[in-house]
Amino acid sequence: MTDSTYKICPNCKKANINRDYCEHCGTIINVYLKRKLERRQQEDQKRRLAKESGKIRITTFFENAQQHPNFLIRLFAGLFYSIWVVVIAIGSFLAFLFGYVAA
Repeated sequence: MTDSTYKICPNCKKANINRDYCEHCGTIINVYLKRKLERRQQEDQKRRLAKESGKIRITTFFENAQQHPNFLIRLFAGLFYSIWVVVIAIGSFLAFLFGYVAA
């Protein structure tokens, strides 16, 4: 005895046996596969938006935290963001200095 899975296509309402895609119209029937594709599309969209904005994730995190309704979170976010900017500035200066010395 074999296990046959009958699935009804939501698009054309025809029965399909042991298929992930509809035999007649090509619509995705497998719910797991459909969710997996939706997640992949959402991840691709997030990556595209991150590339378009050109911001680093940590910078975006600090900017969002500075808009938080809780005062303490805004305070600590501002403090850590300031420290982060200083560290980046020192690192940039050192990279410039080493590049200038090497050339």
